[in-house]
Amino acid sequence: MKKNGTCDLLISRRLLERCRKIVFFTFFLFFLTFPMLASAYAQLRKVSFEVQNVNLAEIIAILEKSTNYTFLYQDEQVEQVKNLTFHFVDEKLSDVLKKCLAGTDLDYSIVDQTVVLKLKDTKPQEQPQVNSHKVSGVVTDKNGTPLPGVTVMIKGTTFGVATGIDGKYVLEVPDMTAILTFTMVGMEAKEIKVGEQTVIDVKLNEEMTNLSDVVVTGIFRRTKELATGASITVTKEDLKRIGNQNVLQSLRTLDPSFKILESNQNGSNPNVLPEIELRGANGIPDLDANYRGNPNQPLFILDGFETTLQRVMDLDPNRVESITLLKDASAAALYGSRSANGVVVIELKAPEIGRLRLNYSGDYAVVIPDLSDYDLLNAEEKLQLEWEADHFKGRFPNTNQQLLAYYNKLLTNVRSGVNTYWLSKPLRTAFEHRHNFEVSGGDEVVRYGINFTAKLAPGVMKGSERDNYQGGVYLSYRTKNLMFKNDLQVGYNNADNSPYGDFSTYAQMNPYNKPNENGKLNPLFEEELPTGFKEVYNRNPLYDATLNTCDNESYLEFRNNFSLEWKIKDVWTVMARFGIGTQTTHKEYFLSAQHSKFANMGDAITSPEEYMRRGEFKLEDRRMFDYSGDLNIRYGQSWGKHTIYAIGGVNISQNKEDASIIHAEGFPNDRMTNIGFAKQYYKDSRPESEYTIRRLLGILVTANYSYDTRYLFDFSFKIDGSSNFGNDNKYAPVWSAGVGWNIHKEKWVEALSLFSLLKIRGSYGVTAAQNFSPFQAFRMYQYNINKQYSGIIPPKLMGLGNRDLKWQQTKKINLGFELGLWDDRVLLTLDLYRSTTSNLLADVTLAPSLGFSSYKDNIGETRNDGLDLSARVMAIRKPEQGIFWNINASLSSNRNKILHISNAMRERNEKIIADAVENEVNTPLLLYIEGRSLSSINAVRSLGIDPATGKELFLTKDNEVTDVWNAMDQVPVGDTRPKAEGILGTTFTWKDLIFSVNFRYKLGGQIYNQTLVDKVENADIYGNVDRRVYEKRWMEPGDITFFKDVKNKEKTYQTSRFVQDENVFSCESASLSYDLKSPKVLRTIGAERLRFTAYINDIFRLSTVRQERGTSYPFANRIAFSINATF
Repeated sequence: MKKNGTCDLLISRRLLERCRKIVFFTFFLFFLTFPMLASAYAQLRKVSFEVQNVNLAEIIAILEKSTNYTFLYQDEQVEQVKNLTFHFVDEKLSDVLKKCLAGTDLDYSIVDQTVVLKLKDTKPQEQPQVNSHKVSGVVTDKNGTPLPGVTVMIKGTTFGVATGIDGKYVLEVPDMTAILTFTMVGMEAKEIKVGEQTVIDVKLNEEMTNLSDVVVTGIFRRTKELATGASITVTKEDLKRIGNQNVLQSLRTLDPSFKILESNQNGSNPNVLPEIELRGANGIPDLDANYRGNPNQPLFILDGFETTLQRVMDLDPNRVESITLLKDASAAALYGSRSANGVVVIELKAPEIGRLRLNYSGDYAVVIPDLSDYDLLNAEEKLQLEWEADHFKGRFPNTNQQLLAYYNKLLTNVRSGVNTYWLSKPLRTAFEHRHNFEVSGGDEVVRYGINFTAKLAPGVMKGSERDNYQGGVYLSYRTKNLMFKNDLQVGYNNADNSPYGDFSTYAQMNPYNKPNENGKLNPLFEEELPTGFKEVYNRNPLYDATLNTCDNESYLEFRNNFSLEWKIKDVWTVMARFGIGTQTTHKEYFLSAQHSKFANMGDAITSPEEYMRRGEFKLEDRRMFDYSGDLNIRYGQSWGKHTIYAIGGVNISQNKEDASIIHAEGFPNDRMTNIGFAKQYYKDSRPESEYTIRRLLGILVTANYSYDTRYLFDFSFKIDGSSNFGNDNKYAPVWSAGVGWNIHKEKWVEALSLFSLLKIRGSYGVTAAQNFSPFQAFRMYQYNINKQYSGIIPPKLMGLGNRDLKWQQTKKINLGFELGLWDDRVLLTLDLYRSTTSNLLADVTLAPSLGFSSYKDNIGETRNDGLDLSARVMAIRKPEQGIFWNINASLSSNRNKILHISNAMRERNEKIIADAVENEVNTPLLLYIEGRSLSSINAVRSLGIDPATGKELFLTKDNEVTDVWNAMDQVPVGDTRPKAEGILGTTFTWKDLIFSVNFRYKLGGQIYNQTLVDKVENADIYGNVDRRVYEKRWMEPGDITFFKDVKNKEKTYQTSRFVQDENVFSCESASLSYDLKSPKVLRTIGAERLRFTAYINDIFRLSTVRQERGTSYPFANRIAFSINATF
């Protein structure tokens, strides 16, 4: 954006000052904690970790990583030890092994740095000496790096050895029929028949760990095998396969039930927050826009603490470890009333144990405007259209001569090659880049991490950009039974909107006009416009961008999250967390007096007062402060085949916000941009202030029980109290219950050797919601400072309260089925759900005589039915060759229905229709009708164009045919929500090269094609129009056409003629990544890891509907590249 003078200076100084504070504060905290880190490293390294319901192999993996000991064991013996739950803090390795092996048939011995697990009182089998011979070799990874500590066993015996530091082994085998097994934690096992071989070299591939088998709730982790709720977990690898834009876009591609509502207006605008839904819409949007937010937005949890959609959108995907979507009542009940729309749990990467590491992630993207949905007339076609429409013919000779001269001038322009493509004028190909630096390290006692991220994201409209800077310090410390964690994050964001205005303006500009004349950019194309032509198309939209304008928003955020865990006993743990945050937001909006917005505002001679109102400044400062805390006590115990896990706790939170707003007008020139130069407050306004506060208190009890990991039971109960409601309705109970059956754990199923997973589960629960602004349950007053009585300033009533306002309540039921075949070569998950929402919260319209437009009330009931289906097939799995190919598909279907609305909502529908008729609105109206969907398209049913008369024929509500459009005949004629949508994707891996591509499809929805209305049938041909303006026009009796006569100037209102079936198939993303693991290359550049990834997003989009997309801000395609390196 072009900024001059004071506005630019203030923003630049503010940016530099805040960035300086961020950097200084981050490094200050690092140096403050450095002595503690140095002291901790001097301590003895002991074992500290916590596990729940895991097998012995998983514990061994943890011990190998944290102690550098090598473990030798037989897989068959270790796999039999399951359902282990422990919490160790600073305990010796020997004590840990004794507790883990207690009650088993295994014993251990420690020799140097090797731990050998073996059966108790079992003597090693003697080696037969007949035909025995020695076998030797080297075991390496797929890159040829020697692997020490690999267990080499003779299958069926307890005899074996471990490879040395150089990966070599020597083993005497009894005969040629022996089979050697090569195993190592974290690597895929391999078996080789000896035969006559004396040298056997082996390469082992890494075993893919699957975080998707774990459910992360933000309070605790649990194995998905033991969960009864509907959830999905995506890993950092999944996110990186999709793209590097933001986590929301990646989630949208990975799970179709997580939906970003596409805005045909805002396109790819980097400064507009998207609207998010998880499993459809349960609530009604705030019809009067008093509530800033989306009532159907899920709850976002970041490292255990609630966060905002804005922070999630600005979050660097490189910092994310995993994201879990909790979809049903059983999965999300831990969060009570906040979880009515589902929960998105984001877990960031924790610092790794080990030496000091520096990790750099760089994301680079070329963002290209996508104008493929625009099909406008060129200069010659446009001029010919106006000629045929008699625009250059006047009623009188003088006028006719003037118009003809103007036509000849334009014709000369066209013949000389003037053909301005106005759509390209406010656009650019943008270069977006983000850089993330992380320093981390530590041991079992202390871990630390420092991160800094800078993202510069210019938009495709010139002057629009979003720059984000984040820095933080993470520290965790363990001592005996206590563990402390503290995470401090500081963020600064600066956003500029484009000075080029609304993109739709450029779609209307005539291509026969030159943007500049002799290198000079003039505000008008013609100083004197001929009679009949419209002034709005004579103004050069590029001129406004040359003025000193400002449309800027910035915020500075501090957030500190602290947590403490205290292991009281082996089965009891207390966890306390407290988070505090503050954010200050500053907005400036300035338009020069020379801006086209004020072109018709008075005259300096005839109306000087109105003329001096030119120029506008709006200043807004907003301050937010919030805190949240919870205290939980956890119990976990396993005995025999029984496992129980329970939590009880309380939580509190408060969010306070205040703002001051000043709106002024009347500025002498565009260099005087300070609000102090304003002539006066904006007409009929004065300084405003806002204040809101929300408080929430909750009490939680939850329990999970499993028998032999086969039969599962969950129950949760929570009571939430909110300050948003009156005294009689402050508290709402939230509860859920779930059951599950792991059929594949049954012996008769295990004997089939077919099912690796076979599970059924179900849940039912009741949630509550309070998505509305504070104080709606109370009467609100304001001091009337314009009046006073003997020095007393009287209050006036500003809003009617509704003390009977109740919590919005949603009853949810979910049935799930999970299937895995042939060692998970085929995976299938199916969920069927229904959610019924009662006491819907919405604004109710009041009679004008009451002095208030609306008040908040419970107005009805809705229902959502749907299914989520996902499948994955591992078509090729050849680990020995490093080749993997999997194919995945998903389908999501959601249908909602309004079961009941109040009389007040019926009256609101009638008022909406009446207002639309009065204001000549021709877009579909948002009406709520019983038995119909929340996303219904409402219009009058059309029978098409009458071939005899050229007029449109309609059906009334009584099914009578008429050629008169009546607003009261509007009925639902379509639904924008598709019947089915999903993802088709595939990933192919060859050694260190990974290729992935994902497609999206939408089927069965409808759309109201506003382009056909505004740019074809109702086209104002004084401006540019869609090329289809020539097509299927009625001209004479007998013509069977889609559009009315071009000379018919009657306005077309909401009609089913423009409701079209929309089916979409698009390529969401394609990526190619390469992990460089050559030790020689890595040693040369001093790196430990190095990965390169290339992306293309939004490659193509095929739709059955042709309409202009991105009307206010265009959509865009992305070509991106990423590099990740660890030093």
